[in-house]
Amino acid sequence: MKTDEMSLKYFTLRPDGAVVEIELNQDIAATLARLPDDPSLYFDLGEPHLLIPLKQLVNARARERGIVNANRHMLAAVKGNQEKRKPLTVHSLDNALWLVVDGNSTLLNARHSKWRAIPCCTR
Repeated sequence: MKTDEMSLKYFTLRPDGAVVEIELNQDIAATLARLPDDPSLYFDLGEPHLLIPLKQLVNARARERGIVNANRHMLAAVKGNQEKRKPLTVHSLDNALWLVVDGNSTLLNARHSKWRAIPCCTR
């Protein structure tokens, strides 16, 4: 997966089950604060979890409003104004990829901020 300053491409799952690469809406991306790559600032890491590289994660969906709200919630967690979220919930796809069941907007914020990996719980 390639990213540059102007676009953010990521994998998502189409309704027919195919994994395809799409691009994050640039207008939405322009509104997002960059978040330091330190998951402990945003996540409650008290339960067992895996740190999964972002390149192995497939978004199930991308809701523009959810992406913006996740950015706001993550910033509030850093400041201690909100509880940290649980790790993302994922399940295995056939080819060493993981589908995000819960946390799609959080994942897109991590992608936008160029994180390497994110905490996940498998189900």
